[in-house]
Amino acid sequence: MTVSRLYISTLAILSLMLLAACSAKESNEPTAPTRASFVIKAAADPSASDNELIHTWFIAFADAHGTVRRTLERDAANTEPVDMDEFSTTLAPGTYKVYSFANIRPADLGLDLAEGTTVPADIASRAWTADVAKWTTANLIPMTGLQTVTVTSQITQPFAVEVVRLVAKMELVFSNASDADIALHSLSMRPLGAGNIAMFPDYGSLGNAPVLRADADTATVTRTLAATLAANTERGASHTFYMLESDAAKFHPTGHYLLTLDLTHRNGEAGMAVRDTLTMLTPELTYINRNDHILLPVRLADYVLKMDVRFYPPIGGYPAVVNEMKGSDYYIRFGTEGVFAITPLMREGAASAPWMQPSQLDIAILSVTGDPIFTQKPAYDPLTGEITGELGNAQGTAVVTLTVAVKGSQLSYTRTVYIIREDKK
Repeated sequence: MTVSRLYISTLAILSLMLLAACSAKESNEPTAPTRASFVIKAAADPSASDNELIHTWFIAFADAHGTVRRTLERDAANTEPVDMDEFSTTLAPGTYKVYSFANIRPADLGLDLAEGTTVPADIASRAWTADVAKWTTANLIPMTGLQTVTVTSQITQPFAVEVVRLVAKMELVFSNASDADIALHSLSMRPLGAGNIAMFPDYGSLGNAPVLRADADTATVTRTLAATLAANTERGASHTFYMLESDAAKFHPTGHYLLTLDLTHRNGEAGMAVRDTLTMLTPELTYINRNDHILLPVRLADYVLKMDVRFYPPIGGYPAVVNEMKGSDYYIRFGTEGVFAITPLMREGAASAPWMQPSQLDIAILSVTGDPIFTQKPAYDPLTGEITGELGNAQGTAVVTLTVAVKGSQLSYTRTVYIIREDKK
């Protein structure tokens, strides 16, 4: 009986081995390809212009070993810009990394993704850069995508492959709330993205702050406007340009972007047109991600700004020469040493508007440069609204650069005051 049990056990083991061998043989046999349907689509932007839609596309399917098993591209005869396109192909069941490109080819990015090649091990961390601020609607906006799909032998809904625009679009819309025309000459904006960005999107960050590369940098972008805003006009002009992703919180102390406008407007006090520089912080914009379409309204108001000067020279001292304004610069001449007070005054453009109180203004001295003519350097007192200082015996010219803004407003005026110490004894 003991031998019989051993014999039966041996037969059972042999039977299991045969089954395992058959199973292994079947798993090594090639798996039949299956027909899979796909949709390639651009990331959402309902207001995308033709150059921001898909004109050409290229897709590479890489297996678990990184080998490119299939490549597809849009038929060159199809030239109509679309936000999505459908296609199908045969693929063996399995999991694939799908590398997608629109309006740009892998070769343009230094990649060889031909069938049979091996995808570079560092492809997901590679960088892309371009001077996109100079682009116009003549430039097709490049898009990329990197996703994982699992193809089975079962009929499924089409796989969605999303490509994301590598750049963001800024659209500034200008309004003129003043009673006189305003001529816009140029704008500059910082700190916008520069240098390298990731070649492929981080889908988890879209709609939020971007995930920047360690070598990401920033730059000031300057654009020519050459537009006139008629008096009391809403949405009188607009300007659009492209930019790389960035995060102002990481590169600017305010955590916002700084917009500077070069313009000509009426000087309400003198009734003359003056060239001026106006700066403002973007109130809610703190980051820019790829594929973002940012609509930034800029409302320009009419304010009068002047400098009131008081001088307290020694007894018998020569009084200050009349304050002279040239454009947006001020020239103040003093004939002897003494204490002075300069009060920036601001009011709305209407002649009957009262001068604002110091508590209504934000005033900051940005720099004091030039000759060492002070025994006490100029400093701003927010309680009195005065910039006070004291002149010594030394002669020369010092330059005080300051900003004046209405509290609660994003508008800020930059002014340069030349303090000239001359010997008038």
